[in-house]
Amino acid sequence: MISSYLKFTVRSLAKHKVYAGINLIGLAIGMAGAILIFQLVKYHLSIDRYHAKADRTYRVVVDLHLEDGSVEQERGSAFVLHETLKKEFSTIGNAAYIAHKELTIRVDHGGTSRKFLEKDHLVFTNPDYFKIFDYKWIRGNASALTSPNQAVVTERYARKYFGNDNAMGKVIIANNRENLVIAGIVADYPEQTDFRQDIFVSLPTLKRIVPEYGYEDWGWIDSGRETFVTLRSPNDKAAFERQMPAFANKYYGPDGKVFHYHLQDLSDVHFNIAYGGKIKCTTILVLATVGILLVLIACFNFINLSTAQAFKRSKEVGVRKALGISQAQVFWLFMQETALLTILAGAISILIASLFAPMLGQWLSLNISINPLTDPLLPAFWAALLVFVIVTAGVYPAFVVSNFNPVKAIKGLLKENNRSFFSVRKGLVVTQFSISFVLIAVSTLIILQSEYLKNKDLGIDKDLILHIGLPETETSKLAALRNELSALPEVADLSFFRSAPSVQISGGGTIKFENREWEKFVARSRAADDHFVKTYGLKLVAGRIPAHSDTLNELLINQKLVKALGLKSPEEALDKELQVGDAGKTGTIVGVLSDFNNGDLYTSIEPIIVFADQKRYRSAGVKLSRMNASTIGRIAAVWQKQFPENVFEYSFYDEEIAKFYQREELATRLTTTFALLSVCLSCLGLFGLAIFAIEQRTKEIGVRKVLGASVAGITAMLSMDFLKLVFVAIVIASPVAWYLMNKWLQDFAYRIDIHWSIFAWAAFLAAGIALLTVGFQSIKAALTDPVKSLRSE
Repeated sequence: MISSYLKFTVRSLAKHKVYAGINLIGLAIGMAGAILIFQLVKYHLSIDRYHAKADRTYRVVVDLHLEDGSVEQERGSAFVLHETLKKEFSTIGNAAYIAHKELTIRVDHGGTSRKFLEKDHLVFTNPDYFKIFDYKWIRGNASALTSPNQAVVTERYARKYFGNDNAMGKVIIANNRENLVIAGIVADYPEQTDFRQDIFVSLPTLKRIVPEYGYEDWGWIDSGRETFVTLRSPNDKAAFERQMPAFANKYYGPDGKVFHYHLQDLSDVHFNIAYGGKIKCTTILVLATVGILLVLIACFNFINLSTAQAFKRSKEVGVRKALGISQAQVFWLFMQETALLTILAGAISILIASLFAPMLGQWLSLNISINPLTDPLLPAFWAALLVFVIVTAGVYPAFVVSNFNPVKAIKGLLKENNRSFFSVRKGLVVTQFSISFVLIAVSTLIILQSEYLKNKDLGIDKDLILHIGLPETETSKLAALRNELSALPEVADLSFFRSAPSVQISGGGTIKFENREWEKFVARSRAADDHFVKTYGLKLVAGRIPAHSDTLNELLINQKLVKALGLKSPEEALDKELQVGDAGKTGTIVGVLSDFNNGDLYTSIEPIIVFADQKRYRSAGVKLSRMNASTIGRIAAVWQKQFPENVFEYSFYDEEIAKFYQREELATRLTTTFALLSVCLSCLGLFGLAIFAIEQRTKEIGVRKVLGASVAGITAMLSMDFLKLVFVAIVIASPVAWYLMNKWLQDFAYRIDIHWSIFAWAAFLAAGIALLTVGFQSIKAALTDPVKSLRSE
């Protein structure tokens, strides 16, 4: 019985090659898209879930509730927090402090001396770090980090520094002054983690390298320095957070109401953008939804083509029923046909996904692979996907076919009401193109918003500016560096500063204007020299540039701060005294700058103060008048002359700004890719339906041509039935698209308007592709010799 069913299924698919091929391709593409999205979603959901204590591990974050009603969310914490929490709360199991710091590492080994600038892969931490997060120890143990000048490295960094030699006990030199002994080696971290550090330096060493840091100051909070804790039980979280207001009042006094501490789940760290997360949780949800929609579109294609083709096979079904096959047997016969086709499509989908996974991984800078042999979840998902597709795509067509009346089927009296306005098939076509329209409209908006962010006037000059680091801020070295770089013909100007505008939000605090009380709002401060304005093309609207100084004497403010102070004009602020809270000094306002973006475009323009403070300078901005092949080399040679023990690295300012909007670039690529994929799948189904509809109306087309109908008229008649469905889909989907676009734009302080042209473009693209799909078959049918059409059976 089973063998005869299989023979029937194979013969049936071979007999209807076009429909089988369309269904096979559609299902394979839809399932391949779902597999790729599954791998991507699975990767993000698995980030740092492998740690044994993940369910009770938290980052201690603080929300700063300012007097003006605003709230600043900060993932960093004071140095004293981790030790204090462990002493005062019995529910705390472990507390780790993680301080990110850029160091130059010198390795003297094998008769050579090499230097490495370690930026993203080095942290200072305490032994509790390795009690919270799981690492496999190759040599040594975490207790080594209790002593100064000790370091632990991963296996790959041990090889990087010392090759195949045993790294244990070897010495590396940090910033040319501190010897660090390799006291432990751990296995390389897995791909599924956000903690991508390779060098762990003992926390006591931090005080030697950065002695000026406010180690006992509760108000010294830095985003690059975080506290992680484990609770003895996840149930202790609520009770712990209820005690935090009293804790803040104890250590901050009257300012305790400003500092609202709470625990952020480790599972939330990767997704919470407000605290520096990598990707929004809503993005993952959207991706998962798109994956489901792609499979559904492919299933809708299958349902439409199967039900359409069913009426061509009505006599076959009638004969089988007349010969004694039951309704249930007919149902399972057609379900078997669906299953065979789906399994074949599933095998092809794995191949398609394997081909496109490297490209997707390259786009996202992730290692995404399709290997069912090494990934146990992938075969399970693939099997579940097959079952879902077989049931979703197969049940309705099989039910329709199995319900045919055998007598009417044999006599050819079964007719489909193709002209009715409402039908399951038309509803599925409308649903398909509604989904495609929404994806096209949303992806168009994301592209436009991304371009807007790239090209928006930030109030600064970002072109041809080179950023280089300043390992030291000694006056003589900075003066020599300025003189020698300024002598290069390509260098137009040079500025020393803490951080560049629009790249990194600077420090800040409250301010005191003249004899008034301390203001209730926060002003951002930027430590920069007297060349800062010219180098970055900032516009001075009143006053002058401060005189050269190594410390805060004269300062600049922006127009936003003028308004925040309630002054009527920029000139009214000139020559007034301003006490800068985070600098602890008072200066004279000598100039007012036009507003410029202090941070990224997710936030609005803030009150800003610019003042000199040579000790805070960390970078130099080199404004170039032109660029040639030897420019970087000459700048590097000058820099290396002043800092011979350090590693020269550079970056272009415009590229640094662009990195802020990589999430939008990613969203653009993903939505555009899957929008086009959904359109292709929808049009594939439309192509099959067009073939079927034209086959059903072959004689009608012949009669119309004999009676004088033109090719254009017949093409329009055949195409319009399908285009009506597309236009209905556009009308239904437009409000949904508007809602989703408006929701997505809410994250941006600066955003484009949702213009009607976006909907027009999406409608034109969806309708245009549908017209090309149907029109090709319609023109082909209209050009057919009417004699052949009239002779067809």
